[in-house]
Amino acid sequence: MVDFQKGEQQVNMDYSLVHAVHHQMDHRQQVIHFYDINCQYSKNLYRWIGENQFVSLPPGLKIQPSIGIWHVHGHKSECFVRYSPNFISGVGNVDGEIMETLWSSLNIISPSTRGMAAPHRQEMLDSQMNDSNFLKMV
Repeated sequence: MVDFQKGEQQVNMDYSLVHAVHHQMDHRQQVIHFYDINCQYSKNLYRWIGENQFVSLPPGLKIQPSIGIWHVHGHKSECFVRYSPNFISGVGNVDGEIMETLWSSLNIISPSTRGMAAPHRQEMLDSQMNDSNFLKMV
């Protein structure tokens, strides 16, 4: 989960993706990257990251863009065939929109986080997400 400072921006998505694939991962594996607008985002991904001096992808890493089932049905029919996990070899049934299922609990606290300074907001969101994860384990 990434706390964007002013909405989703391509540079923030690049940064979070690059750091996710560098985190304890075997770079010989293929990465299935779910993002609700991957049909647009993935078009120039390698060029954007290649031109950025601050982030980089491991050499030879293959990223397979995908759009979760919940979002892909709202796209053009071409997107469904190309990005649906149902048609990507090696991908099983996944809950690609796991974050959407967590929003309902975050919506309860969101009004109180609007006026917070960034560190306080981060602590509040971390606490809420940690509680959610703990409840799943119990």
